[in-house]
Amino acid sequence: MSVMPERGSASLEFIVASIALLVPLVAVTVTTSHIASATFAATTAARHGVREFTRAESTTVGMEQVRAITTLIVEDHGLTDTTSQWDLDCSLRNCLQRGSRVTVTVHLEVPLRFVPMLPGIDIAPHVTVSRSATARVSLTSVNR
Repeated sequence: MSVMPERGSASLEFIVASIALLVPLVAVTVTTSHIASATFAATTAARHGVREFTRAESTTVGMEQVRAITTLIVEDHGLTDTTSQWDLDCSLRNCLQRGSRVTVTVHLEVPLRFVPMLPGIDIAPHVTVSRSATARVSLTSVNR
């Protein structure tokens, strides 16, 4: 009876096992960093948007500035595939009246790139990130 010598394939098994573990780890890391970037973008857009709105000459100009700021910041964070939306809430009927509190809420819908579509579900997987910022219209504002 002859014994066949074993052939070494440990390195091949190590490479296959490493790839099987490394690919999901990279996918989770990329997805998490994409969501974190959206969170930073939403926070920045809300903060700068409400500041510019409370300094605007009119509500129309202020809303246009909030829209432009949100678009610029989302693009600056590299979120080209992200849907952005913002809401405006005022404590007084006239948003730009002296002493009025204005809240801008920015919503970003972030697609999850590495989460596969599930059978029977027509909606792509995504996470909605929302951040708000509030500011008061200056009591000494010259424009009001």
